[in-house]
This record gives sequence, structure tokens and C-alpha cells, in this order.
Amino acid sequence: MAIALWRETRCVHANEINNATSANTGLLLRRGLPQWPKKEDKVTTAGGEKAALITRLVGLPVPEGYRWAFDRWERATTGDDFDSAELDLLGRLYIGLTRDSALETGITVQHAWGMPMIPGSALKGISRHVAQTASTLKNEPDAITYLFGSEKDAEPECGAVVFHDAWWVPQPDAKPFAAEVVTPHHTEYYNMGKRHATDFDSPIPAAQIAAQGRFRFVVEGDPGWCKLALALLKLALTRHGVGGKTTSGYGLFAAPR
Repeated sequence: MAIALWRETRCVHANEINNATSANTGLLLRRGLPQWPKKEDKVTTAGGEKAALITRLVGLPVPEGYRWAFDRWERATTGDDFDSAELDLLGRLYIGLTRDSALETGITVQHAWGMPMIPGSALKGISRHVAQTASTLKNEPDAITYLFGSEKDAEPECGAVVFHDAWWVPQPDAKPFAAEVVTPHHTEYYNMGKRHATDFDSPIPAAQIAAQGRFRFVVEGDPGWCKLALALLKLALTRHGVGGKTTSGYGLFAAPR
């Protein structure tokens, strides 16, 4: 009885979300499908249902309060202890592909507003990689440890600079999300190698969602070290990218003008 009531309530909530003129994208990602296709219909119907959900997601307007929240955050992260930059994506961004969602491939969004964000931990990681491999700091391990911290010692050491989460920059008529698709040709081969891949396999399009547009990046700490950290971050974003599928050109940002 309790399970049946839970399923009915979940279905009602999902229908309310789908019929709303606006909704939190994060909530829609998790509750946007009223029911999952039956096993025998999964291959033929799941793709269409997920594509329809993504189409709805990318068409949603930016929440009215997000501009206010972004302006407040921008004011809070401006001052002598902060350094920041706004960069435009060259294409699309996959961030948080492994997050649980009804789409099987997720995307990282803010809990309160459902807008795309890039975790500060990811930004710190790619900046450290650049510092270790492609900058004048690669022969200065003590400087790298001071800047980014260390987890190798018995007592972990935090870095001198804080890498904040990057927020999507609201712009007139700009949409934060975009529909994407991947087309695996050998589904049964990828599924634990149940059958050998051949040239006669049929492609099955798989709908995905990605972010697009402009993001604001912020670092916090000593002004001198912040300047260095932001330079490393810009180099990482414009040369290597962030997120998933960077080898295919995703997650790359245009160099600042």
C-alpha cells in the first residue's frame, strides 16, 4: 500500500513539473520522467522520451531570481582578496556526466537555481595540472604545494588560494543548456561484449544535455597568488578544457580578449 502510494505521488509530482511553465532544471532532471519505459520497450521508447525531456529542459527560461542571485554573488566576490574573469565557451560543456539522473548521463547544476555550474574542485585540479606540466612552476614543487595544498603528508595542507565554483553568466536571450546526441553503432558489443561489432549494426541515437554560454571564474586569497592562480586557470581552460570529452573539443573556452 505504501509503495503504491509513493509511486502515485511521484507520478503526480512529475506531471506537475512537466506541465509547469518554468521549473528548476535539477528537479526536472530527476523527476521529469513520470515513468520509465518497460524493459521490452526500453530500446524503442526510452530514447524518444529522454530527447523530449531534454528539449523541454533547453527551452526553459532562466529563473527570474537568478540574475539577482548572480549580482549578489558577484558583489560578494569582488574586492582586494578576489580575482575573477569571465570566459566564453567555444562550443559545449559536459560537466557531471556521471551524476545520477533519469537521463543516465547527468549535468552539474546549482541546487537552488538549477543553472549550470563548474565545481571549484574541478577548476583547482586542472590548474594544478597546468602548473605541474606547462608552466614555470613545474620545477618549483614547494610553490605548487603552497598554492594548491597537499594531501600526501601526515597532516594535509590546504592551498593558499580558494577556487570558487564558476557560475553561468546571465545574458539577454541566452540559454544555458543545449541538446546533444551521441550515436553508438555497436550497442550489444559495448554491453559487456555480448556480440562482436560488425558493419551491419544499427546506430541508436542517445540524447544528452550540455551547457553553453559564458561563465565567471573566481579565486580568493593573497592578491599576488590569486593573480598567478587565475593565469594558470585561464591557461588550463583555453588549452585543455574542463569536464568530459575534452579530447573531442568539449569544455574549451575562448582566450580572454
